Amino acid sequence: MGERVLAGMLREARCNPPSRLADVVLDQARPLGITRVVVYLADLQETVLVPLPCGADGDADPAIDVPVDVGDPEAGVIAPVRGTVRIEGTVAGLAYRRLAAVTAEECDASGDLTAIDAPVRRHRVWLPLVDGTIRLGVLELALDHLDEQVLQRCHLLAGVVALLVASHGVYSDGFARLRRRERMELSAEMVWAFMPGHTLATKDVVISAAAEPAYRLGGDAYDFSTMDTAVHMTILDAAGHDLVAGLVASVGLASCRSTRRAGGDLAEIATVADSAIREHSPEWRFMTGLLLELEAETGLLRWVNCGHPPPLLIRKDKVIKELARTPDPPMGLLEGTRPRTHRETLQPGDRLLCYTDGVTEARTRNGDLFGVDRLADTILRTAAAGMSAPEALRRLVHGLLAEHDGPLADDATIMLAEWRPATPGGAIQLMPQTVPVQRPDRQTPPRGSYET
Repeated sequence: MGERVLAGMLREARCNPPSRLADVVLDQARPLGITRVVVYLADLQETVLVPLPCGADGDADPAIDVPVDVGDPEAGVIAPVRGTVRIEGTVAGLAYRRLAAVTAEECDASGDLTAIDAPVRRHRVWLPLVDGTIRLGVLELALDHLDEQVLQRCHLLAGVVALLVASHGVYSDGFARLRRRERMELSAEMVWAFMPGHTLATKDVVISAAAEPAYRLGGDAYDFSTMDTAVHMTILDAAGHDLVAGLVASVGLASCRSTRRAGGDLAEIATVADSAIREHSPEWRFMTGLLLELEAETGLLRWVNCGHPPPLLIRKDKVIKELARTPDPPMGLLEGTRPRTHRETLQPGDRLLCYTDGVTEARTRNGDLFGVDRLADTILRTAAAGMSAPEALRRLVHGLLAEHDGPLADDATIMLAEWRPATPGGAIQLMPQTVPVQRPDRQTPPRGSYET
């Protein structure tokens, strides 16, 4: 039965538009006892989960809609989709934040917890949608029966749905449009077209990155990729905050990929970008950047610093040092000279924090600079709480935006990399959890969680 369900999903998904994905899943998964399906996608800034359209049986729970104002087309604000839920404070958000399956039971008993003898009306499951290791959203299911075997089928179903979301997103704008809460400026559109998702993880390394203001990026960009046993990371900051800055940043990303794929090293990436900026920039421009390469098997880190703030090395919940070396000039000002390559050997569990100056130069509501110390302290507190690198970075960025007084004056980009060699099951793991559910007529989401 499970094979027939998956085969039917793949067949129907190929010949239906992406907007019907939730309906396809519900139609094909009914033989498994699934009576309700909601496919949520995280918005670009990982603040809310937005549901895909679905029939009556798949409508999102109106009791936990996000109370937001209607959209303002003149201001570029897009009207919210009904059923949108917050990532903070909801059960669906818990599954997303923890990368964990969350289960609950609904019954006719009073109180927040299911009574032992109470007849269960149906079970609800929330599973993270993960493409490789990139968090895409959450799959919510309602079932008549739930046991360990059924839960494993639900995990498999979520994996297939995530792959369908990822594959549809390559040739359709439907999902990208759904994930946006504002109109995107051209410079940001150009840079996001080059940048990967928020996360990359292998069994040895997990990398997470974020860039703000997401809809108005001017010159910041990041990139990461694997090549055999090496992991490449790049963070760039082009001078200016306009379409030309976005063009220069895009040239930097293209130089990274072109040079890497041709077998070039870090210094060559910088010289190729430098030459392209000097020859083709419509006006005098330059770009700072960190180009890094980590050998996943040995922990050997190589990097080139072209006028960029040095990365922070975090070990055992302490910032032990800045990887400060005398920087080379920014790309565009190298004048053809080859920048120096620096080396450092990491220890298992080390984290590397890279950032652009827009992060440390952001102002708090009191007018103080956010600063390197506050940046490091925020990361250390999330690490001490046991958060994964992607969730730690999401919290850091949202905290930065919450403390900042008004819109960011400059782009702010952060990249957090963690080296955990030979981590069993990978650097990001999915662990089943159970949470108590409140009665459907309650107006607040379930509180608390119980791990199994």
